[in-house]
Amino acid sequence: MVIQSILVGLLYWFSMGRAHYFFSYALRRPIILGIIIGLIFGDAEAGLIYGGAIQLIYMGGIEAGGNIPSDMALATCISVPAAIVNNLDPATAVTIAVPFGVLGVLINNFRRTINTFFNARADKLIDDGDYDQAARYGFLIPWLANGFLHFIPVFLATWLGPAVVESFINVIPEVILSGLENAGGMLPAVGFALTLVVLGKRKYLPFFVLGFFLYTVIDMSMITLAILGLSLALIVSITSDDSDKGDYAYE
Repeated sequence: MVIQSILVGLLYWFSMGRAHYFFSYALRRPIILGIIIGLIFGDAEAGLIYGGAIQLIYMGGIEAGGNIPSDMALATCISVPAAIVNNLDPATAVTIAVPFGVLGVLINNFRRTINTFFNARADKLIDDGDYDQAARYGFLIPWLANGFLHFIPVFLATWLGPAVVESFINVIPEVILSGLENAGGMLPAVGFALTLVVLGKRKYLPFFVLGFFLYTVIDMSMITLAILGLSLALIVSITSDDSDKGDYAYE
């Protein structure tokens, strides 16, 4: 179990570490993680079944402004190994996943709190003109430091069982938990505010009106609208020259 626990811990780190955002964003999907965890434990079919069941409860999750309403990656990386080892049914795996998804939000808020110190140091280095060091403090050092925060909980939970994580939660002072929960509650408002700022730009309003019209009047499905939106975004990107891109960035 030690090797499997290490691999699952690293898997969670890679899925939430954002070393390559597109890769990590795709990797953290429960159905993807479930297959990989199943391969680690020698039962890819079971991993797919558990991951698919957990994926259903996060289908409508929107990470507005970078805020995560629930950490589906942590929920998957802890519940799927437990389900495979104990041969649980998918419904039980989902029951295990939900509270750990909430715990992951607290971990993510703690990660952001730690990163503020690295960001302050990076800003100082930029002011001093030391761009090489600033790049390290802007990504590499936080990524490695956050690796411990991502790796250790999943490693211990997989190696010793979910009970150790429950015991860990019980020893955290209530004031810290409350503070992290309150901070997490404010982040959705910030995310929606950032989204409204983007939609409020005059160049983007026609796309907003078009999407609203197609969804409410023509009753298009979300998948159809997503494909149409992607196509329109690619068309705009292809037909816009470099001077136009500057206007989008600073308007």
